[in-house]
Amino acid sequence: MHIPNDFLDPNLSTGLLGAASAAIAFSLSKLKEMVTALQPAEALAAAGRNIGSLPGRMRRVLTADGEQLIYRIGMVASLIFAAQMFNFPVDQGTSGHLIGGVFAAVALGPFAGMLAMAAVLLVQSIFFADGGLLAIGANILNMAVIGSLCCYYFYFFLKKIVPEWAAIFVSAWVSVLLAALACALEIGASGTAPFSSIIPAMLKVHLTIGLAEGLITIALVNLFRLMIREEA
Repeated sequence: MHIPNDFLDPNLSTGLLGAASAAIAFSLSKLKEMVTALQPAEALAAAGRNIGSLPGRMRRVLTADGEQLIYRIGMVASLIFAAQMFNFPVDQGTSGHLIGGVFAAVALGPFAGMLAMAAVLLVQSIFFADGGLLAIGANILNMAVIGSLCCYYFYFFLKKIVPEWAAIFVSAWVSVLLAALACALEIGASGTAPFSSIIPAMLKVHLTIGLAEGLITIALVNLFRLMIREEA
């Protein structure tokens, strides 16, 4: 599902990069609010912090919970990297591996989860040539914005009416199908392959990959929560 270079029209690729950048900027602003808190300048100065601001000013400082969240973002990204090392057979020589978008969102929340996925995709593109740098906007949009951020809200709604494990499974499966559909539409719109062939081909293989994604996501969420409990 990682789109390589030269598969997308340059104009489309640029537009998708802009959309992905906007989503990352918005998520970073949300993350900043989650990991920091406003404190008066006087209180910070009394604590020995040289902030160089006028009395009465408020400054954002990193909180203890914020430090934990940043640490957990690194933990989740590492788990996704490790899990993606294992490929599983699908059909006729085709294989798949975990995307991890729903796992990241369930473990960290929608915005931190999206950023963890975006970081994974960027590192994969730069250091492992897994997805082209010219297509990084499309890959982040497909697997981080759609596959993680958007599908978190599907999971959030679904867990109100079904057991959480079922909500995780279905959301992870849907995330793979939506990301695959977005990928197929982008490739089709670029003229690399006709819509009539790329959409059915992508959805057919990812129907099965999505089932594996759901099972692995349940296992990773339980593993992550166990690790957090052991640290407490």
